[in-house]
Amino acid sequence: MDPIVLVDDPNYAVGRAGDLLVVLWIGETTPAAVRRVAELVRASRDRGERVGLLQVILHAAKPPDQETREALIELVRGGRDVLAASAVVYPGDGFIMAAARAFVSGIAMLARPGFPHMVFPSRPEAADWIARLLPPGRGQVRSGAEVSMVVDALLRRVGAPDA
Repeated sequence: MDPIVLVDDPNYAVGRAGDLLVVLWIGETTPAAVRRVAELVRASRDRGERVGLLQVILHAAKPPDQETREALIELVRGGRDVLAASAVVYPGDGFIMAAARAFVSGIAMLARPGFPHMVFPSRPEAADWIARLLPPGRGQVRSGAEVSMVVDALLRRVGAPDA
């Protein structure tokens, strides 16, 4: 399933396939970029849709500053009535990467999302998890393999380096 590219920016990209929104954080994560993603989530709500949100943090992405972290908390809070599930992929091994994933998990805990939200070290794990939680419907991404294909297609379409 090929995603529709909703945003193609040097620092981030957003694509949609069925009931799945995919965000690639490529470079600098800014409050404006996070607010744009929140607008896209709200647009789904305005259409009466429930969607899954998969955020993939690429290796070159810079850690968010305080203002951006606050915007991320608001993104999660604002998804309560539209997000069926949210997954974040923060790839890498070792203590530092595990600490980074714990930090990202902490942001979600502060937001108290009200929907399943998990942080994963790899795309396959996140893809399998979120595929099980996506709402049934037409145009649905139904498996972890299909979720992975959507992410791969979005990476190619926007010319982003693989995570």
